Amino acid sequence: MNKKAGFAFKVNSEITSLFSQYGRLKAYKEGTEIVKQGDYSNYVYIILAGDAEVIRIDRFGNENSLAVMSVGDIVGEMGAFLNNKRSATVKAKTVVKAIECPNQMFIRGLFSTHELTYRIMKNFADRINTLNGQVANHVQARIMLVLDRFISEKIVEDKTVQDIELDLEEVTTQTRLENHKIVEGLYNFKALKAITKLVFPAEINITEVVVEGQNVGDETGEEDEDKVVEVEQASSGKVVLQIDLGRYKDTIRRISYF
Repeated sequence: MNKKAGFAFKVNSEITSLFSQYGRLKAYKEGTEIVKQGDYSNYVYIILAGDAEVIRIDRFGNENSLAVMSVGDIVGEMGAFLNNKRSATVKAKTVVKAIECPNQMFIRGLFSTHELTYRIMKNFADRINTLNGQVANHVQARIMLVLDRFISEKIVEDKTVQDIELDLEEVTTQTRLENHKIVEGLYNFKALKAITKLVFPAEINITEVVVEGQNVGDETGEEDEDKVVEVEQASSGKVVLQIDLGRYKDTIRRISYF
């Protein structure tokens, strides 16, 4: 398993030797929890031997594997600064040997090595950058799911490709979404080919839409000519959407997991 953002750096032997002065050596059998999600973060661990798996349990009780950590990796450094509860469980995949270092001693050790301080700062920056993208992705998905409330009620199940009309004022009034957010959501559907064409009323001047964040799903390739039909011009205050029913349902199913 590849490492994900936030689990990307290792300490060298010099740093390991330094922190051995501040902590104690511990050994963990295969399958043993090194840290447990929800427990208080009192210690930082530096892995000296073996592999460990980072696991996060979601709200449905499912175990989600985030990364595999190995020799030179640090476990729990965020807790040393935030004094919070563990956000994930780290479990030994093999026999693991690690230095267990109390938070305050770990922070004291940082003053002795600028290299590790830099690595941890970069590690935090990578995590924040990844989180920013995930948040933007989540926001876009939520907007699309809100729009689905208005789109689904107009869909005819036995028509593969069909035109429907959305009342912008109705959507805005009921959701309090601004027009540009509605437009972003519709263009997200179009980028995923769930909506094959969009026609806006003349009073809305759309030149280009830039959607913030990461893609909320995988694009399905070039537009299929056999799935495109002409749409009528949108009337005032309305948007005409050309729906590809199969792709639309698949898109809603995927973004429902965000």
